[in-house]
Amino acid sequence: MAARPFAFLVALWSMGAFAAAPAAGPVRPVQLCAGDYADGVPEDVAARIAEGKETFVFAIRNTATYEHVFYGRDGRLRRSYLPSVIHGTGFAYRRQGLDTLVATNEHVAAQPEVTDDDHKVEGIPRGSKKVREHLAIVRNEDDDYEPGHVALTRVLIDASADVAVLRTRKALPVMPHRFGRSGALRAGNLVQVRGFPLGVFSSLNSGKVTNPSTEDGEKGWAHTDFMIDALVTSGNSGSPVFAISCKTGEPELVGIYHAGYSEAAALNAVVAVDQLREELETLRPSKRDARGGHGEPNFADRARLVRELSQDPARSLTFSFAGRAVIVRLADAGTLRFGVLDEDFPLSTREALTLVDRARTGFGTLSAVEQGGELVRQETPLAAYGPDVREHFQKLYEALWHQLASVVDYRQRLLRGPADAEAFSQARSLRLKLRRRAAEQKELLNVCTFEADRATLVTGQPIASAPGVENQKAAAGDADPSGADGDSATPAASASPVPLPSASAELTSDVPIAAQ
Repeated sequence: MAARPFAFLVALWSMGAFAAAPAAGPVRPVQLCAGDYADGVPEDVAARIAEGKETFVFAIRNTATYEHVFYGRDGRLRRSYLPSVIHGTGFAYRRQGLDTLVATNEHVAAQPEVTDDDHKVEGIPRGSKKVREHLAIVRNEDDDYEPGHVALTRVLIDASADVAVLRTRKALPVMPHRFGRSGALRAGNLVQVRGFPLGVFSSLNSGKVTNPSTEDGEKGWAHTDFMIDALVTSGNSGSPVFAISCKTGEPELVGIYHAGYSEAAALNAVVAVDQLREELETLRPSKRDARGGHGEPNFADRARLVRELSQDPARSLTFSFAGRAVIVRLADAGTLRFGVLDEDFPLSTREALTLVDRARTGFGTLSAVEQGGELVRQETPLAAYGPDVREHFQKLYEALWHQLASVVDYRQRLLRGPADAEAFSQARSLRLKLRRRAAEQKELLNVCTFEADRATLVTGQPIASAPGVENQKAAAGDADPSGADGDSATPAASASPVPLPSASAELTSDVPIAAQ
């Protein structure tokens, strides 16, 4: 009887019942979910992610100084210098030699150059100009220990994507997570936002993707966002946004938070990372489609527009600029005229201000400025103005070309709209962009109109009469004060150009720029 159990065990051994277990191989991570990104994670995974040492996310302080020019009580022009301090978030994502690259939003890295209705800065009057700016990593908004601040410099600015890359000479911890694929997101996916709300302290917020893809054309932006419902604030601008990979259970960078709807508590826009990957690597702005927006016209654009004008029976085109009507007219093969019509148009068709291009080196170079009444017009060579005034007129001329090219693009896309939904959408987007330019255009036009009027007051007579219009003196029938015949008077056009003083020459400063 005792032999039976032994024989039974031998039989089992011979059948391999007690064979050694196979050698242990690498343990593969258990996939959290189907698809690319998780809608939720187990408690242990959430705790591990939340407790991670995420020292690659930093508070960024932007300190700018604005120059505000105004009239004092004594009637003299004066300057004051006003500080503007804002806080945002940035994250170190790559080492470059001994340096560290930090990504954030463009509106954190660069405050507006000039304040206006579309570019407001809290506490800074409209029409102020930025004269100085400093960027630094700080512990929080109350950190005033300057020796502990880490200086930053800009290496990439992409306003259309609202993204910027900053460089510091200090070696900082960089993001340990990989770049993900924002195109793989879907509604309901879990996201985590790391940043400094209101610049007060480091924080991690969670939420869900509410819309995985939407085009952002607000405020001159031209990029793709996805929407999340995580609770974030202004100090979170530039925060990295992560989704949890189903395959690895690890966070992956899928975007950079940049804006929220003011009338909604949890409707926030994140710049999708797919369109940022290349420029974050190459440090060159991406050539993305601006959804119908026209860039600065080049030589080919101007040649095409002039060719279209020459084929039009009226050889002219009317478009809007600064809330005014403008007629661009091909007067002859070598003269192009941009006429800004009077504010009373269509009751009056008088051109309040005309910019003349005589195509000496091809169209695109301003030659003269003309203004005057219905009967008498005065043309002033651009060279007669001071450098600052010439710059204003050059900017106005370039802005008119830009507006003309955009209007032509808009009309062409609108014509294709009934048969092409994409063209119709692009036309609508471009129309909004055209309307947003009005405030900046008005300011530029007002400056140039003032300078043109000032030129008339300084010279006292036309510097050069417009073609086909008689000299103002002859039209008025005035006699020559020297007693000679009018025919013997020296034409004003032959006189040397009169240099005009710049408005900035009258300014006095009560506060030195180094005071801030």
